[in-house]
Amino acid sequence: MEQQQKVPLEKELLYYESNKSEWLKSHSGEFVLISEQRAAGFFPSYERAFEAGLSTFGISIDFLIRQIVEHEPVFVIY
Repeated sequence: MEQQQKVPLEKELLYYESNKSEWLKSHSGEFVLISEQRAAGFFPSYERAFEAGLSTFGISIDFLIRQIVEHEPVFVIY
């Protein structure tokens, strides 16, 4: 029997995608902190969201930080 591989932060990513359109209306450009399928806050910078994630969840609980933007930037590195 083939074992299904777990994708890190899969539930948080799905939660982000399912709420993104609503958050674009009121939090566009901000960074959302997500853990355990709930938004733990919205922040003006990645650094503030990261600090809040560490103080709220510590290092033992996974959390996701995403900037709320309509189109994800694409970075090309040569």
